[in-house]
Amino acid sequence: MGLLDTLQGIQGKKEPASFRQFDTQIAETERQIMEQLAAVGRIYLEQNQENYGEEYAPYLQEVSNLMEQKKELERNKLAAQGLRLCQNCNQSIPLDSAFCNKCGAKMEPIAVPSGKGKHCPSCGAAIEPGSAFCTECGMRLG
Repeated sequence: MGLLDTLQGIQGKKEPASFRQFDTQIAETERQIMEQLAAVGRIYLEQNQENYGEEYAPYLQEVSNLMEQKKELERNKLAAQGLRLCQNCNQSIPLDSAFCNKCGAKMEPIAVPSGKGKHCPSCGAAIEPGSAFCTECGMRLG
């Protein structure tokens, strides 16, 4: 179906529903364009590692910042589920594990950040900045 057929089919109707089809197709095409541009960017970055032009530096720094933010959000999500990743093998393990149940690596106690500061991974009590131990349960904090 060509453009003229489409226009003749909706000519005289001018209903918003007729135009939504175009909006949907435009949005899908824009999404595909963005996917392709992202693929080009990933390939460029992989091929040029540290030899990219100075004009790319602020964008690459922002990508790096966003990747760190994503890691932190993923850690917080796991912590909210009572889990964390083993630093050695990336296995999801219970938050309060002393050792990884897959590779046996020793796990250091961690304080879990939340929207209102840090909380003890063992009991969930709020932790004052700089605390070495939880004041509620006595757990040693990383």
